[in-house]
Amino acid sequence: MEEYKQLQYEDELRANHFSSIFLSVLCCTCLFVWAANELGIFVVNRFYMRLGMIIACLCLLVPIITYIVTLGQNRYFKYVLIISVSLMSISIQTFLTFHGVLLCVFPILLSLQYTETRVFRLAFWLNLAGIIFAILLGYYVGCWDGNMIYATTYGVSLELDSFKARAAVMNRKYLYQLLLFFVLPRTVLYSILSFCVTYILNAAKLQYVRQNTIRMQAELDGLTRLENRAKYNYRVANEYTRLNSVYVAFIDVNFLKKMNDICGHEAGDCVLMKAADDIRMLVSDTVHGYRLGGDEFALIFCNYNEKEARRILREWEKSLKPFNSSEDPVQCSLSIGGAFSSSPINMDQVLKEADEDMYAVKLAMKAQRTD
Repeated sequence: MEEYKQLQYEDELRANHFSSIFLSVLCCTCLFVWAANELGIFVVNRFYMRLGMIIACLCLLVPIITYIVTLGQNRYFKYVLIISVSLMSISIQTFLTFHGVLLCVFPILLSLQYTETRVFRLAFWLNLAGIIFAILLGYYVGCWDGNMIYATTYGVSLELDSFKARAAVMNRKYLYQLLLFFVLPRTVLYSILSFCVTYILNAAKLQYVRQNTIRMQAELDGLTRLENRAKYNYRVANEYTRLNSVYVAFIDVNFLKKMNDICGHEAGDCVLMKAADDIRMLVSDTVHGYRLGGDEFALIFCNYNEKEARRILREWEKSLKPFNSSEDPVQCSLSIGGAFSSSPINMDQVLKEADEDMYAVKLAMKAQRTD
């Protein structure tokens, strides 16, 4: 469970990082469009463009600054993100509707990066309300969709300079028509699109989880959760020979059979899990740990020199706590043997040497025991 929460946390950090990049690109795009309109490339009224873009940029700057200050590690960043992008979308839809209507999809897509369904619900309902608000408010004070009809009928120059005249010809009693012909179609299409995208992405996530579960079942040992012999055999055949050097340590649990016979297999399984936990202390991207079967384990040090690998193993062995208390009828321990090879690596030879070394250590430890 703790490992799952850690992976969830790492996924959220990656989502926050992507969102910060997306926000920066979106903010730059808004500034570019604003500058182009000021230069006369676009034909939107400058007052409404300035008002819409100032509000939009302020909305985008809030999560950007939050991300910079918290380094993307604030647990509430995702809510700040969704609210800010939704308000940005509403602002642009209100004052520049025919350019900004598709922006309402962005908060939905951003919310789907996160596992909490409440993030999606926040984005969905906030933007659904935003569509209604932007259509009604945009009709009276913004650049509503009728601009396209109005500009082609009376000319672009009149559209730019005579917004009061445009407002005068609007029938302010058309609320019913606005709700029926603008609000209803957009909210329906928005809802269908949102749930369609949600279903597709959730299906993709489920497929990923299933594939990852199948992979883990194929590669991990069921009892110890270390990588299993199948994964070990694959890497021996395909990966380790390409390294500059490799140190192989074979580990065997002494007297495990006696423990099973006297105390039961449950006690023996506890010893194996304790051994696996100890081995997991060394596992990293460059040190691979395996349960090969029964009481046999392996550690593979990738691109370590022999002296360094042996030093790490000695320090690790000194730090290990006993498997049993002194009152237990059987005292289990570990036999550790190893061998080193540098490029060109002969895996067959180094595995044979490590196995022989481990058994020599095992025989010596058994010879010292009197129980």
